Amino acid sequence: MKRKTSCFRIFLILFLILSGGIVGCRAEATSAPTVESPPQPPTEPIATVIPTAILVPTPAPTLNAILQEVEGGVEAKEEIDVDFSIAENGTLLHEDGQIRTLEDGYTRVDLSTGTLIRMAPLSYFTLVSNQPKNESLLTRIKLEVGQLWVVLNGGSVEIETPAGQAAVRGSYMMVEIDPETQEILIACLEGYCELENAAGIIQMVSGQRAKFNALELPIIEAMTERDFAEWLFFVPEAQEIFPLLQELGILPWEDWERFLPDEDGILPDLDELFPDGGGLPGGGLPDPPGGEGLPDPPNGVSLPNLPGG
Repeated sequence: MKRKTSCFRIFLILFLILSGGIVGCRAEATSAPTVESPPQPPTEPIATVIPTAILVPTPAPTLNAILQEVEGGVEAKEEIDVDFSIAENGTLLHEDGQIRTLEDGYTRVDLSTGTLIRMAPLSYFTLVSNQPKNESLLTRIKLEVGQLWVVLNGGSVEIETPAGQAAVRGSYMMVEIDPETQEILIACLEGYCELENAAGIIQMVSGQRAKFNALELPIIEAMTERDFAEWLFFVPEAQEIFPLLQELGILPWEDWERFLPDEDGILPDLDELFPDGGGLPGGGLPDPPGGEGLPDPPNGVSLPNLPGG
């Protein structure tokens, strides 16, 4: 019995020894040797590129115009056209387009900026451009001959003439070119107007006028009765400002309503009301639409003298 017990103990000891060796061999076989990695160079931080918005200036809207209230002889052409064509209500013109009125022609020109221009007979001008200026919009027009009334609606308008530039910053300005002397008459009905020629710059306010040439600064004077009456005759939009001008004491008369059309739409005759003129030398304009007739052009002006004819 003791011998069996001793054999069992010996067998158990051998079993334990062999089991430990096998486990150790498996551990050595499964454990991978530790390999040291070579030192890595320090890495630089990767810069993150964040796209930034590029501010592209907003281009000024292109200048165009629509003709309305066309009466009598009115012609227009685009820059690419060789000849003028008869204009009608709704005629559209773009930058560098040209408009001219004949002896009996009247029209209203509605600019894309909201500003409107009234043209007298025997007038001719070119739409030049729109350009940003002082966080606003500057519209440029080139007047070759004739007379324009500008009713500004935002921004400013600059009119180039043979003697210099006339600009209105707000809100009503008339420009007329003497066809013989090329002298320029500016009448600033309301707001601020500016004249510039080779001699310098002058500014005018409501109720002032000036005649100037290319080389001398003009003398500023008060608008004449005829100047005011022409606004009532040819520019119905100006009637809205006359009560204010009356309150400010700028009008030369209190009963300005007598110059408005009568019940039949007939306007008084300017030459009868103001026989001594009151505008540029050589007489005044023909009767406006609805008058008794159209006399010959003043100062001998004829259609062939119009540029582009």
